[in-house]
Amino acid sequence: MRGSAFLDVARSLASGPSEAYWRAAVIHAYYALMLECRDALGRWGRSVPPRQNVHAWVRLQFAYASVADLIAIGGTLDTLVRARNQASYDLNNLSTTPWVHRGAHSVSAVHDSLRLLADIEADASRRSAAIAALPN
Repeated sequence: MRGSAFLDVARSLASGPSEAYWRAAVIHAYYALMLECRDALGRWGRSVPPRQNVHAWVRLQFAYASVADLIAIGGTLDTLVRARNQASYDLNNLSTTPWVHRGAHSVSAVHDSLRLLADIEADASRRSAAIAALPN
Protein backbone atom coordinates (compact mmCIF):
# COMPACT_ATOMS: atom_id res chain seq x y z
CA MET A 1 0.00 0.00 0.00
CA ARG A 2 1.14 3.51 -0.72
CA GLY A 3 0.84 6.23 1.90
CA SER A 4 -1.15 8.28 -0.58
CA ALA A 5 -4.03 5.82 -0.13
CA PHE A 6 -4.74 7.63 3.14
CA LEU A 7 -5.65 10.70 1.10
CA ASP A 8 -8.66 8.82 -0.30
CA VAL A 9 -9.72 8.10 3.28
CA ALA A 10 -9.17 11.75 4.23
CA ARG A 11 -11.21 12.93 1.24
CA SER A 12 -14.09 10.69 2.27
CA LEU A 13 -13.92 11.81 5.89
CA ALA A 14 -13.76 15.50 4.97
CA SER A 15 -17.30 15.25 3.65
CA GLY A 16 -18.50 13.38 6.74
CA PRO A 17 -21.34 14.48 9.00
CA SER A 18 -19.50 15.67 12.11
CA GLU A 19 -16.41 17.12 13.73
CA ALA A 20 -14.92 13.69 14.44
CA TYR A 21 -14.89 12.95 10.71
CA TRP A 22 -13.37 16.33 9.84
CA ARG A 23 -10.64 15.90 12.46
CA ALA A 24 -9.94 12.41 11.13
CA ALA A 25 -9.62 13.90 7.63
CA VAL A 26 -6.81 16.15 8.89
CA ILE A 27 -5.08 13.21 10.56
CA HIS A 28 -5.23 10.94 7.51
CA ALA A 29 -4.24 13.72 5.11
CA TYR A 30 -1.12 14.36 7.21
CA TYR A 31 -0.21 10.66 7.21
CA ALA A 32 -0.69 10.43 3.43
CA LEU A 33 1.89 13.15 2.87
CA MET A 34 4.31 12.18 5.64
CA LEU A 35 4.45 8.55 4.51
CA GLU A 36 4.92 9.45 0.84
CA CYS A 37 7.71 11.87 1.78
CA ARG A 38 9.34 9.24 4.02
CA ASP A 39 9.25 6.71 1.19
CA ALA A 40 10.66 9.23 -1.29
CA LEU A 41 13.55 9.97 1.06
CA GLY A 42 14.23 6.24 1.28
CA ARG A 43 14.22 5.94 -2.53
CA TRP A 44 16.58 8.91 -2.64
CA GLY A 45 19.14 7.05 -0.54
CA ARG A 46 18.38 8.45 2.91
CA SER A 47 18.44 6.10 5.88
CA VAL A 48 15.05 6.37 7.53
CA PRO A 49 15.27 6.57 11.34
CA PRO A 50 13.25 4.46 13.78
CA ARG A 51 9.50 5.04 14.05
CA GLN A 52 9.63 7.39 17.05
CA ASN A 53 11.89 9.82 15.20
CA VAL A 54 10.53 9.60 11.67
CA HIS A 55 7.91 12.37 11.80
CA ALA A 56 10.30 15.15 12.78
CA TRP A 57 13.05 13.78 10.55
CA VAL A 58 10.85 13.77 7.44
CA ARG A 59 9.57 17.30 8.11
CA LEU A 60 13.05 18.68 8.73
CA GLN A 61 14.54 17.02 5.63
CA PHE A 62 12.03 18.90 3.51
CA ALA A 63 11.90 22.13 5.52
CA TYR A 64 15.69 22.57 5.54
CA ALA A 65 16.31 21.61 1.93
CA SER A 66 17.73 24.28 -0.31
CA VAL A 67 15.18 24.15 -3.15
CA ALA A 68 11.80 25.84 -3.07
CA ASP A 69 9.75 22.77 -4.07
CA LEU A 70 10.96 20.72 -1.11
CA ILE A 71 10.63 23.67 1.26
CA ALA A 72 7.01 24.10 0.14
CA ILE A 73 6.28 20.44 0.88
CA GLY A 74 8.04 20.85 4.23
CA GLY A 75 5.81 23.83 5.01
CA THR A 76 2.72 21.76 4.30
CA LEU A 77 4.03 18.98 6.54
CA ASP A 78 4.75 21.49 9.30
CA THR A 79 1.28 23.04 9.11
CA LEU A 80 -0.40 19.65 8.99
CA VAL A 81 1.51 18.13 11.90
CA ARG A 82 0.29 20.95 14.13
CA ALA A 83 -3.26 20.47 12.85
CA ARG A 84 -2.96 16.70 13.31
CA ASN A 85 -1.83 17.16 16.90
CA GLN A 86 -4.78 19.46 17.59
CA ALA A 87 -7.18 17.11 15.85
CA SER A 88 -5.92 14.12 17.84
CA TYR A 89 -5.28 15.55 21.27
CA ASP A 90 -6.94 18.94 21.78
CA LEU A 91 -10.57 17.90 21.79
CA ASN A 92 -11.71 21.10 23.50
CA ASN A 93 -10.01 23.36 20.95
CA LEU A 94 -12.22 26.31 20.11
CA SER A 95 -10.46 27.16 16.87
CA THR A 96 -11.51 30.14 14.80
CA THR A 97 -11.37 27.87 11.76
CA PRO A 98 -14.12 25.22 11.93
CA TRP A 99 -12.90 21.64 11.56
CA VAL A 100 -15.03 21.13 8.46
CA HIS A 101 -12.86 23.71 6.67
CA ARG A 102 -9.62 22.38 8.16
CA GLY A 103 -10.42 18.88 6.88
CA ALA A 104 -11.15 20.08 3.35
CA HIS A 105 -8.12 22.39 3.33
CA SER A 106 -5.83 19.58 4.51
CA VAL A 107 -7.02 17.29 1.72
CA SER A 108 -6.42 20.01 -0.86
CA ALA A 109 -2.97 20.93 0.49
CA VAL A 110 -1.86 17.30 0.56
CA HIS A 111 -3.17 16.71 -2.96
CA ASP A 112 -1.08 19.64 -4.19
CA SER A 113 2.03 18.53 -2.29
CA LEU A 114 1.75 14.95 -3.53
CA ARG A 115 1.42 16.25 -7.09
CA LEU A 116 4.57 18.33 -6.59
CA LEU A 117 6.44 15.35 -5.15
CA ALA A 118 5.34 13.18 -8.10
CA ASP A 119 6.50 15.85 -10.54
CA ILE A 120 9.91 15.96 -8.85
CA GLU A 121 10.25 12.18 -8.95
CA ALA A 122 9.16 11.97 -12.60
CA ASP A 123 11.86 14.39 -13.78
CA ALA A 124 15.40 13.03 -13.39
CA SER A 125 17.04 16.47 -13.24
CA ARG A 126 14.55 17.80 -10.67
CA ARG A 127 14.93 14.62 -8.63
CA SER A 128 18.75 14.90 -8.69
CA ALA A 129 18.55 18.56 -7.68
CA ALA A 130 16.13 17.70 -4.87
CA ILE A 131 18.39 14.96 -3.53
CA ALA A 132 21.40 17.27 -3.64
CA ALA A 133 19.39 19.96 -1.84
CA LEU A 134 18.59 17.82 1.21
CA PRO A 135 20.38 18.70 4.46
CA ASN A 136 23.18 16.42 5.64
